[in-house]
Amino acid sequence: MGTTDRDEFNEIIQERGGGVTADLPLDAVAAIGDELGVEDFEMRSMTVSPPNQLVVVDVRDPAVPANLDTYTVRRGSVESVEPVRLSASENLDATTFPASGVAFDRLDEMADTAVAGFDANGYVTSISVTGGGETPTILLSLESPRASGNATFTAAGDLVEVVRS
Repeated sequence: MGTTDRDEFNEIIQERGGGVTADLPLDAVAAIGDELGVEDFEMRSMTVSPPNQLVVVDVRDPAVPANLDTYTVRRGSVESVEPVRLSASENLDATTFPASGVAFDRLDEMADTAVAGFDANGYVTSISVTGGGETPTILLSLESPRASGNATFTAAGDLVEVVRS
């Protein structure tokens, strides 16, 4: 009584946009900030996998700004921190941006907008935040039984486009 099998659970999650919630990236940002002892930090990228409740973030070390580390966060807890090997010519000033400059709090709204512009039976499979300097972008990967696509948003959470693949 009251049990749901895995396939049924996944179907329910897909009906709700793929399990996307602003809590995933917001909790990850908070956990990384706590780990670093800072309110805000620079990041180069973030990948969110809603089905796995996993967030992977390339973070610029505030204590040693020439260093970049990959943080793996699951359900709001930092699981691992790994150093990133950078080339001598890599310019982190040009490729990193403050975490506070991304509207993670609007992610639920972005997912609803993306799915509405894509396919009523669609859902979000992953979220990526990339870009440099002042212009990071948010990319939501979308799937449905008949198509796949992407929705691109500005860092402020405004829709740029929805494209079917």
